[in-house]
Amino acid sequence: MYRVYFTISALFNPLLVALATFAIIIYTDLIHPSDHINFVIATTFTTFLPLVTILYYKKVGKIISVDTPIREERIELLAIACIYNSLGFTSLCIVGAPPIVQGLMFCYALNTAIVWKITKYWKISIHMVGIGGPAVALWMHGYRFPILMVIIIFIVAISRVRLRAHTAAQVIAGTALAIILAYLELSYLFL
Repeated sequence: MYRVYFTISALFNPLLVALATFAIIIYTDLIHPSDHINFVIATTFTTFLPLVTILYYKKVGKIISVDTPIREERIELLAIACIYNSLGFTSLCIVGAPPIVQGLMFCYALNTAIVWKITKYWKISIHMVGIGGPAVALWMHGYRFPILMVIIIFIVAISRVRLRAHTAAQVIAGTALAIILAYLELSYLFL
């Protein structure tokens, strides 16, 4: 079962979820025509730059694993990710990306800053934050598949706990924080 949990965890890595979520939102928007620059900006700042940074930190020995299982190792990476996401948000505003795209990037920037602050004291689940927020954005974009979304959240949560990466409280907190914040941010600031 370890391989199954590991595979689920890898498939729903927050960096991959960000890439997939932005792809779905950008390329299925019926109101705003697809604009490749929005996808390039969004994925550069939420997926590619963070991935390169993580791989660099692993290479120079600043982290023991690309999963960053040690809470203290996550703090600097989260601060850097917050900067990347903020730059991504600013870039999307400059090019006039649709509100849902700007809003999701804003969620990534602000919520990463909040997770960074929490992580200084407690190891909240970044996987679950990375699933909860995008689920809300997809829902607000018109992808209303509650059973599928709940199943994905549940299997990722179970996987993170079974892999002993997190406690149940950490995955519940990550999920709840992301869902609540993303809903409030998108509803009141962007949509």
